[in-house]
Amino acid sequence: MLRMIKRILNIAGSSKPRILLGILFNILKTFSMAMMLMAVFIVFENLDALTPSIIRQVILILCGSVLGRFLFQWLMDISMSAKGFDMFRDYRLAVGDKLKSAPMGYFSDQRLGTIQTVLTSTVVELEQYSMLAIMDITGGVSMAVIIIGMMAFYSLPIALLSLLGLTIGLYVLHIIQKRAAIYTPKVQTAQEKLVTEALEYIRGIAVLRAFSQDQNSEEAVYQAFEGRRHAAYEQEHAAAGIMKLYSLVFKLTSCGLLFLATTLYLKNAFPLSYCLMFLVSAFLVYSELETMGDGAFLARKINNELDRLENVTNIPTLDYDVRELQPESLDIEFKDVSFAYDSRKIIDQVTLKIPQGSTCAIIGPSGSGKTTLCNLIARFWDVQEGQVLMGGQNVKSYTTDSLLKQIAMVFQNVYLFNDTIENNIKFGKPNSTHEQVVEAAKRACCHDFIMDLPDGYQTVVGEGGSTLSGGEKQRISIVRAILKDAPIIILDEATSSVDPENEHALLSAIHELTKNKTLISIAHRLSTVRNADQIIVIDKGKIVQKGKHIQLMGEEGIYRNFLRLRSDSIGWQL
Repeated sequence: MLRMIKRILNIAGSSKPRILLGILFNILKTFSMAMMLMAVFIVFENLDALTPSIIRQVILILCGSVLGRFLFQWLMDISMSAKGFDMFRDYRLAVGDKLKSAPMGYFSDQRLGTIQTVLTSTVVELEQYSMLAIMDITGGVSMAVIIIGMMAFYSLPIALLSLLGLTIGLYVLHIIQKRAAIYTPKVQTAQEKLVTEALEYIRGIAVLRAFSQDQNSEEAVYQAFEGRRHAAYEQEHAAAGIMKLYSLVFKLTSCGLLFLATTLYLKNAFPLSYCLMFLVSAFLVYSELETMGDGAFLARKINNELDRLENVTNIPTLDYDVRELQPESLDIEFKDVSFAYDSRKIIDQVTLKIPQGSTCAIIGPSGSGKTTLCNLIARFWDVQEGQVLMGGQNVKSYTTDSLLKQIAMVFQNVYLFNDTIENNIKFGKPNSTHEQVVEAAKRACCHDFIMDLPDGYQTVVGEGGSTLSGGEKQRISIVRAILKDAPIIILDEATSSVDPENEHALLSAIHELTKNKTLISIAHRLSTVRNADQIIVIDKGKIVQKGKHIQLMGEEGIYRNFLRLRSDSIGWQL
């Protein structure tokens, strides 16, 4: 339990001093509650000779006890109660910063489900229960220690019996924690599976309906929900009996204290006032500890959840250095670069130079490594062999943020946020004015269709841009890249969803706006690559051809074969 408190304090950040202060107030609150025993003892000690002075003294002690209890409870609440939410709010933000610098390979479908489960269900439970567990544990232990210490001062046998009950109770707590260690991970795993299955079903619902498989997938989701219910039931069932035993230990010990105190009094071991004080103490010594049973099970649960949190958020980072990239030039160079997803090699010993201000078109069969090559330029992953250089500097030596400031990207699969059209366009350059947004949209031939939307630039698109067509989303993403005005632009099949009527105007706009900039384009359209300064042909992760359009047309190889197959649209969309 103390380990749990220490772990929470380790991740508390700026909230740590307030939590420690809250623990102190909790102990002082417990001490204020124990002051009632002092008042009771004074009454019992002077039972035959109560005077107004003694009564006033007792009333003052009781008032001090009550006021102290409420004062320290209030101070504990304002110092500590909300800190779980503040602490894990900051923790979520810290995890978000880590995720920004994680390699893209970290975000597998399975891991996304795990991350979502941890940052929602797990963190929510930690927010709600971590401070409660600390209060229960520190309050219960301090109450027991204070009262047993008082008992030891007046009667060693009474104190020893109280200590025996405490020892047995703590042993039962140990069993509770062991059971929690067994069942809590099962609940967490079931929750993770539930989220993963639900996300997969929602994302693939169109495909499932198209192939009439939605019934089978619904069964998988139902089984995940049933697994979560069963795991939660097992956890509650395992805790219920042992929690009653924990409570029973303290009830029986309190009865034993009543019997022992009475017996010792009848044997004249101590006066009546002591006996009466012990009788009252028997009902108070374990009062806070009994509620601590929930805190103990909670402590084990929280420890397991902290384990899960640490495992999932132990995020690899690409930023090994905090230096900002300030290249003297923007020449891009690959030197003997190799890269693999797990054991599957995608890029194999690639050497390539893209001079600043030039245009480079990358083509090749599906799965040849075109997109991966561009992602390595943007440092979404780090290469396993070789070097990626910008301006002669290894990109590994600088932060990813400083590198990406030099690059604007338009992805083949466009993602728009659940926000207005204007805010989606301004995403890469938040300080842009409305006039700058409109100007960029006009140059990309998007202004007219945006103005036809219900609220123009203030139209809110659904999550992922679900209210727009594929071509509209891609055109919006092109405007976003144009507005960023970065010196390097990467287009990953950016015109694949643009209709023929707008393609020529769009390509003209891109050409105009990328003058004196480095343009790297992945494309399956001849019109996109014809005028490139160099064309790179990739096959199975290797560069098999390199040159200009006229040069490559005269060579036997993949590029020429693509031209031959244009009428059938195999491998090249024309």
